Amino acid sequence: MPKQLLLSIVPLLLIFITMKKIMILLVLLFNIVGSSVFSQSPIIGLKSVDIIRGWRQSDDIHIAAINIKLEDGWKTYWRVPGIGGIAPILNWEKSKNIKNISQIWPTPNIYNEYGLQTIGYKNELLLPLQIQPIDKKQPIHLSITIDFGICSDVCVPIQTAVEERLPERTSIGKKNILDTLEKAILSGNKSPFKIVKCNIVPIKDGFEVNAFFEGLTSFDKDTLGVVEYPVKQNGWINQKASLISSNQLSVHAIVYNKSIHFIDRSDLTLTIFTKNKAFEFDGCIS
Repeated sequence: MPKQLLLSIVPLLLIFITMKKIMILLVLLFNIVGSSVFSQSPIIGLKSVDIIRGWRQSDDIHIAAINIKLEDGWKTYWRVPGIGGIAPILNWEKSKNIKNISQIWPTPNIYNEYGLQTIGYKNELLLPLQIQPIDKKQPIHLSITIDFGICSDVCVPIQTAVEERLPERTSIGKKNILDTLEKAILSGNKSPFKIVKCNIVPIKDGFEVNAFFEGLTSFDKDTLGVVEYPVKQNGWINQKASLISSNQLSVHAIVYNKSIHFIDRSDLTLTIFTKNKAFEFDGCIS
């Protein structure tokens, strides 16, 4: 079945102004339908967006991937993009024969450019997907709408719709996906440090989250902590600077949302970025 790709650019917001580079406010609209194996893009900075079919495991879980390829030097973002980045949003409501789907994020890079810190991937993002079918004997129809951003000297927000049929017997792109899975963010259970205390303090219009870690050795000076919480509409999270003292690390953020009256500690996600690896902790319970 031919792969369908719909790309559109919504109005680009003026995001950065620096002494050397001034961003231009663009209002562009492109629509393209591609039927080739790799759906090429007419959009500046973006080469292609595709689904890699992957393979069906012996436990009937299907491993596939979204592959976003960029022009050299361009970057896209992790789920918490940092200041000035554009967080990706994925929607697969139109998919068929899917009971559950999860994303396995590869460890992103930390960029400090133009005085701003962002978290993401340069040149390419291959995002593995773990899919549980409703009927394991039938193919999966994967249809995903992706809102994401790409940046270089300018930033371009993009909306893309890609779809692919994932048959029971396939092994397309298996090596590339396996290589990416080797770089996945690791569970906090595998980290050389642990949460020793977690304070949640009510403030006006939200809550302050303070998590304290203790390591077996000293933390690198560039270690970074990020807090995530499923805020509702009109809510947001303000990430604060992580503080390091020898083998002690404290991670801070403010969760703003007038409609929530308490923080469920089990729904907090804390990701710690060290020099070469990242570790994800589910829950902030102490």
